[in-house]
Amino acid sequence: MRRPVARSLVLFPLVTASALWVAQPAFAQPARSTPAPAVVWRTDYNAARKEAQDKGLPLLVVIGTDDCFYCRKLEGGPLKDATVATMLAGGFVPLKLNATHNPEIAKALKVQLYPTMVLAAPDGKIHAFIEGYVEADRLAEQLKRTANAAATADWAARDFNEASKALAASDYPRAVTLLKGIVKEAGDKPVGVKAKQILDDVEKVAAGKLARARQLEEQGQTQEAMDALADTVKQFAGTQTASDAAMRLAGLAEKPEAVARKRARLARDLLAEARADFGAERLYDCIQKCERLATAYADQPEAKDANALLADIKGNPERLAKACDQMNDRTAAMYMALAESWTKKGHPAEAAACLKKVMALCPDTRHAELAQAELLRLQSKTTPAVPAGLTKP
Repeated sequence: MRRPVARSLVLFPLVTASALWVAQPAFAQPARSTPAPAVVWRTDYNAARKEAQDKGLPLLVVIGTDDCFYCRKLEGGPLKDATVATMLAGGFVPLKLNATHNPEIAKALKVQLYPTMVLAAPDGKIHAFIEGYVEADRLAEQLKRTANAAATADWAARDFNEASKALAASDYPRAVTLLKGIVKEAGDKPVGVKAKQILDDVEKVAAGKLARARQLEEQGQTQEAMDALADTVKQFAGTQTASDAAMRLAGLAEKPEAVARKRARLARDLLAEARADFGAERLYDCIQKCERLATAYADQPEAKDANALLADIKGNPERLAKACDQMNDRTAAMYMALAESWTKKGHPAEAAACLKKVMALCPDTRHAELAQAELLRLQSKTTPAVPAGLTKP
């Protein structure tokens, strides 16, 4: 056998029709007892190429001659195998070409042996040459590899389209995730190369944001720089630039001046919330926030205002009574939830104890009414039935 010479990696266009191999007398087919799906063999090269591209199916081209013994053996055996026929009928565009009647085929593909089978993607890119006769199991394995490769190409094309939509909507995290997957799976294929180029472009845009944040930091605008870094991390999640921005943000956050600035902002926000609660007479919430300010932010000027609010509430019996009622209301709600949890666990005694606490804590309230109703329901379920003919003492 001569060493195969290099061949084109893409199927060539043909303008001449090819004779149907199976129609030649030398390719008469012996009968087989094993049932196999009917395979519709194409005979026109150009039509088969177009069909494969339109349907997104891989192409199997079988090239033989009239006087080839192994061509007849291949036709009567592996190509009639049930597994091979099933794969061809359902997932390929199968094409038979007769090199005797079309010698330009063998010349263009530099065919050395007959039969030769060519497996190609829907776009015509050749995946494999199989020279000579092969058994059905090896042919089926080659068909499976080509089908998987074609499916991968379709998947990559779909993801590339979704990534393009995400980029148009400035949804960079989704686009980056999709593009990275394409690069990993497609590698040096055209769609993989294009995905890598787009990823590089996204990195450049993110790098511009990071450079701006560094400028702000150099100008002493630490908080503005931190905000810009946080925005970069969020907007370009998944990029290397976002990782760099996150590390720089962590470093800035640890600086004493940044920590002090953050604490001052939190104290201001907490005091504003406490004042809003006071104005809306959510006095229990106001007390909670003021006490937190007085303890956790004692070094901040807001702590003084918080203590003044606390004194205003605690020095006014009506306000303090209202705060107590609000606290009791929340406690009662928690006990009601606890009673329900005990009931679901099958512990009615514990549930009843919680309900009684609600009735004692909030008498003459809606919570108390609900607790009493639930308690009666529990007691009715746990009271033993009286046997027939007997009466209670």
